[in-house]
Amino acid sequence: MTRNPLLDPNGRLVIAHRGNRVAAPENTIEALRQAIDLQVDAIEFDVRMTRDGIPVLMHDATVNRTTDGDGALNTLSLADVRTLNAGPSPTTGKERVGVPTLEEVFEQFPTTPFVIEVKELAAATATERMVRRFDAANRVVVGSAETPVMEHFYRTGIPCCASMKDAALLIPFGLLGLKPPKPFYDVLSLTSRYMGLPIPIRHMAASARRVGVPTQVWTVNDPAEARSLWASGIAAIVSDDPAAILRARTQ
Repeated sequence: MTRNPLLDPNGRLVIAHRGNRVAAPENTIEALRQAIDLQVDAIEFDVRMTRDGIPVLMHDATVNRTTDGDGALNTLSLADVRTLNAGPSPTTGKERVGVPTLEEVFEQFPTTPFVIEVKELAAATATERMVRRFDAANRVVVGSAETPVMEHFYRTGIPCCASMKDAALLIPFGLLGLKPPKPFYDVLSLTSRYMGLPIPIRHMAASARRVGVPTQVWTVNDPAEARSLWASGIAAIVSDDPAAILRARTQ
């Protein structure tokens, strides 16, 4: 089996956050395709469930911000979601841009590495089934801010990020420069600040590297910051502006 590129502690990867978000509607096929055309190393997107149990790409619990619709996604059927417009696209001029299903994304991008953020426990089993159906465990990493979601994926054998609880447990090891116990997660996914508090990402990443765990940092749109993070041992940058970060990697 090909080794999952997202698990390389030395990867210096560029991951497109919700696709090429600076130029296309987030979490849409167009945004993902633009990012792939830029030759990013992976694309990141969010998954939630419709009322009738279909996993679709959506960050928020409601459709209000990213579409012309209104209301909670989990009150809408897939047929309802099909009527929503996530456009217009500022780059192609298309007035209508749809909300894709997770199945459509796997079908359209059969070899692209994915970082999948499962936004709710209701979407965990459906996402797991889709990964297995497309035999994609060697090119995905699953993450979530919801600890129950990550505890579900810890048991699946599918590569996954640390839960927020387990990431927090790494902080003292990082600050003291100690080697932590071998974890049951595969990737550390961090942001530099959480709820206004600074996160010691470089110390945590150094500690994680001692047990072969790579660190992804989100959301980084400043090329200078990206270069600094790579230099400190961060394995992957998750960015809304992947083109700028790709250029920074070559400088």
